Amino acid sequence: MRVEFKTEKRGYILLLDQDLFGAFILYRQWWGLLNRRGGTKRQVFFDKDAATREFQRIQKTRLRRGYVSVDWRSTDSP
Repeated sequence: MRVEFKTEKRGYILLLDQDLFGAFILYRQWWGLLNRRGGTKRQVFFDKDAATREFQRIQKTRLRRGYVSVDWRSTDSP
């Protein structure tokens, strides 16, 4: 699962993937559209339900904070 969010000044990517050992990795990446600030975070989950719940929680938080979900297939990533 992958979702990309943007505001007028910020970008954010949320990605949930499974590694070769069966663990679920939740990747977050954020950046400024007007500056070079940004960062990444990676969380490891051994339970798919817990990983999905955290993905949905972060997704709701981004939307509540004014981010808009965009189609990441048609935009340029940093």
